[in-house]
Amino acid sequence: MPEFSQQHRSPYNSEFYIQDLGTAEFYGLEFTDTFEDRIIPNQNLVSRPSVLIEGSKILLDYSDIQNSIDKNFIDTLFTSMNSSGGTFSSGFTLSGAIYNDPVRQYSADLSASCTLNSYSDFKILGTFSSIGSTIETNFYHSNLFETIPQISSSVGLTSGITTSTLINYPTSTDTSFVSNQFQTGDYIDFNTASNVGRFTISGITVDSLSREIVTFIQQITPEDLKGTKTIISHIRKRSNTTSGVYDIESENAVIHTVGSRLVDGISMITIDSEIEKSLVLVRGMQYVFAVNGYENTSFQFLNSDRASPYNESGIYSIVDNTMNKQYIFFTPNNTTPNQLYYNSSRASTSGVGGIQVMGNYVYSYNTSFSGSGVTFNAGSQNILSTSNYYG
Repeated sequence: MPEFSQQHRSPYNSEFYIQDLGTAEFYGLEFTDTFEDRIIPNQNLVSRPSVLIEGSKILLDYSDIQNSIDKNFIDTLFTSMNSSGGTFSSGFTLSGAIYNDPVRQYSADLSASCTLNSYSDFKILGTFSSIGSTIETNFYHSNLFETIPQISSSVGLTSGITTSTLINYPTSTDTSFVSNQFQTGDYIDFNTASNVGRFTISGITVDSLSREIVTFIQQITPEDLKGTKTIISHIRKRSNTTSGVYDIESENAVIHTVGSRLVDGISMITIDSEIEKSLVLVRGMQYVFAVNGYENTSFQFLNSDRASPYNESGIYSIVDNTMNKQYIFFTPNNTTPNQLYYNSSRASTSGVGGIQVMGNYVYSYNTSFSGSGVTFNAGSQNILSTSNYYG
């Protein structure tokens, strides 16, 4: 765990002070400067495509899948093959593609060796030189694959996207940036072989592999420190007014889109088109959850029991019944617990997602809404009742 030290008040600006939050140890750090460095080559997919075959042509359509890790892998791999000077002839292999339609009593094995013809929007069009077995219709629904088709290729991944990212594989709470309360705007001092100096955190997220993705304003140098003990220093510029990260109030609001998607006939809640997406929220940042199809998917936060609704004065909701939309405004603060969950209060939409909350911020609840000739204020009088939080 970090060792905390004293605060250092700025002699030049009474609006903020510098706090040394001590050091923390990590054992699973990897500095990366390209997007493809986040991708695991030839990883095991968890998503099933729809497939159409005509002659020796095969279409693999992944455009409806929700898993972000799978989407990143597929998009990066086939964009690499489809790019200018791409290696179409290297091809790809489809394996483990066992299909069974128990109603029509169709079965097939679509394991195949293919070359790529074109790729766009998660639709892979190729030509196969060999294939296991097919059915007469040659149209294969994604939900009828008994096993998940896997894709492998010898093609190197090239996304063309540059980043300044630190990937952390947290082996315990002690080696987690989120658990150690690092947040957007904090400084980290590195003293490694390739990265020396102070870096400003611009964002922290957790992907579906439970890896922490930390991005920086300054450019890092690629360096693999997995399996190496790395000690870093943690510094925070705090506001004298709120005790939160200085100037965090000037950061842009973060907008998430909430909806639903049918999976095997069941409506599942989505955030940013990803089913049960895990979120990391920073205290002092404002988040807006724009809910589409409010009639079927009414978004709500949950306590750690994953069942009872979580309410606090930092949550405000607006419902537009004409547009069938709901807008929830949330500024996490020092009264917000570190762990929350979310779901839909409508029984018609299933699924529960996790939310980790980090940082420090004192919120004064000074909010006002106006429109349609009506003005209503929510401030220190805390006029919002529990029933108002979610509309």
